[in-house]
Amino acid sequence: MNTKNRKYARPSKRRTSSTVYESEDTEFTLSTTAAIGILGGTFLVGVAAGKLVDMCRKW
Repeated sequence: MNTKNRKYARPSKRRTSSTVYESEDTEFTLSTTAAIGILGGTFLVGVAAGKLVDMCRKW
């Protein structure tokens, strides 16, 4: 067995809860942004379709 103390031993990695929460927040932010984008796009398509129908009725 090797019982010598290693001079350049790597420290044990600590798991911090903040990195876990940060990645979850990032995923939530991306999904929220995508949902807002989809809703905004749907709204704009609805407005454009409504104006087109209105123009057709007047014609």
